[in-house]
Amino acid sequence: MKLNTFVIAAMVAMLPMTTVFAAELPDGPHIALSGSGTLLVKPDIATLLIEVRVADKEAASAKKKSDARVAKYLDLLEENGIAKSDVDSANIHVRPEYHYPNSSSGSKEVREYAAVREVKVTVRDLDKLNTLLDGALALGLNEIRDVNLSVSKDEAYRTEVRKMAVDDAIAKAKILAQNFGVTLGPVFSIDYHSSNDMSMPVMMRAHKSEALAATSADQTYEQQTISFTDQVDVVFDIQR
Repeated sequence: MKLNTFVIAAMVAMLPMTTVFAAELPDGPHIALSGSGTLLVKPDIATLLIEVRVADKEAASAKKKSDARVAKYLDLLEENGIAKSDVDSANIHVRPEYHYPNSSSGSKEVREYAAVREVKVTVRDLDKLNTLLDGALALGLNEIRDVNLSVSKDEAYRTEVRKMAVDDAIAKAKILAQNFGVTLGPVFSIDYHSSNDMSMPVMMRAHKSEALAATSADQTYEQQTISFTDQVDVVFDIQR
């Protein structure tokens, strides 16, 4: 029992004070530890959410102008090899916008109609990202709502980082057992923490201004990385 107390104390000393070990503990001698894995991955997909807003005195005219701008952008996407299955442009809203000519009476009148249409694009070649963003603005799609980076092999990376956490736990257990001069027994319990990823809502960051003079526009964007993390808490028996 003295050995049991000593091993647990050693484990607790190695863990951060905020770590709470949730796995069930056996009555006999054991080693309780956590294995972790972190994988930094360069994104290879971007999802663009672009919006066009057109105002006109007539609702039908506002919609027609909005549709015309989107049609030109869809042509640009096709020219750049974007598959139709990676484009969603069906979301449109046409709404009246009011003004209040007589503030005392509170009456309102329709000032104009606004047609707002969204285009969502999945970009699988990030080298074309700047071209597609500039093209959207040039064709009158006047608001870039969001650019989100991700990876195409999400599940594969999650599987890889999970194995890293398991391997880390096993390696730690073997080293501790060897250092304490005990024989590592079978696994008593496993408490798994599902993996998380940190996607990048902002696609890239600009270089410092002094570097721009010798840099092209496409090179002023620098890709971030996406972090996949995983953790597993394991309790090993110590053979008597």
